[in-house]
Amino acid sequence: MMSLAELQPDIHYTPHSAWGPVSGGGPYWAESPRFYFEKRATEKLHSELGMPDIVSFESLAQMMKDPVPWPPDLTWGLHDFNLKSAQRIGSFREMIDKGYGGAADAREFTRLAQFVNYDGYRAMFEAQGKNRMGLLLWMSHPCWPSFVWQTYDYYLDPTAGYFGSKKGSEPLHVQWNPLSNAVEVVNYSAGNAAGLAVQAEVLDLAGAVKWTKTATLDSAEDSVSAPLTLEFPEGLTPVHFIRLRLTRGDAPVSENFYWRGTTEGDFKALRTLPRVELQASTRVEQKDGRYVLTTDLTNPGSAPALMVRLRAVRAQAGDRILPALFSDNFVALMPGEKRTLRTELAVADARGQQPRIAVDGFNVAER
Repeated sequence: MMSLAELQPDIHYTPHSAWGPVSGGGPYWAESPRFYFEKRATEKLHSELGMPDIVSFESLAQMMKDPVPWPPDLTWGLHDFNLKSAQRIGSFREMIDKGYGGAADAREFTRLAQFVNYDGYRAMFEAQGKNRMGLLLWMSHPCWPSFVWQTYDYYLDPTAGYFGSKKGSEPLHVQWNPLSNAVEVVNYSAGNAAGLAVQAEVLDLAGAVKWTKTATLDSAEDSVSAPLTLEFPEGLTPVHFIRLRLTRGDAPVSENFYWRGTTEGDFKALRTLPRVELQASTRVEQKDGRYVLTTDLTNPGSAPALMVRLRAVRAQAGDRILPALFSDNFVALMPGEKRTLRTELAVADARGQQPRIAVDGFNVAER
């Protein structure tokens, strides 16, 4: 029998999806952001890397019997909620229990899980900034309702992991390196970008700025630079925030937001945040078979609003419209801060009703 090399010598054959000219082999379970910077900043294309990605409560209710079993039972296991195996959801649950204080019911579990989803998937991509050789996720989406290896679920609802991935893979990106506390500007494919400014802030749990610094730089394509290093002053609250902005003149280029514990991985103080009543207004336009919804969000309160999520729903029925494309989601708004987000969907997917935007979040009153 002749080999492929003999039959077609100009074709390169890779016999394995995770070894040889690429690196891979996961891990496929949840790890801390620090792990990805320490262990997965590879010098080759990393062709397989993933972790569990817990769905929204709306998707959970759709994939389970009513009411949703709590604590998780074998029904959850049928949807890949396996404590061991390749996905090892036990480590994901431990992050929620030890890091965020645990959940009292399934709805609270899915809400807390979005912190882990976002932080983990963002870190997978941000860690690649060191060598910029690329990353392929295992996987982007599942073939049936699942808790693992996806950035949008079986019903086409994107999780916080989707938006963490989107954030971490920006062509020109500002990020925090948790190993060195450097603020890095990673330029994958944005050309040579001159005249940039980066601003870094450390904020306490109430959203008050406790430290800030700025720097200017030019960024060459396919490069990483570290124009400044974060400093954490004495007396910070047990959980505090890092906010980064990269601009060119008055134009925003990249923004990023992190939560950090004075004890690494301990974010339980987030549970002390009060409920926030956001102000939200949405403009609806229809053109060429598409709806475009522009939502203005304002936080008029005195506390940060975290994991703020928009959902496109039918105005009368209140059920989800999927798929929907969001310019961003699972965002944070500090006291007094405003954000404008854009949502796009097909008119046909609204099934005869006008769309509207519903807003909720970790500590946000649903509206």
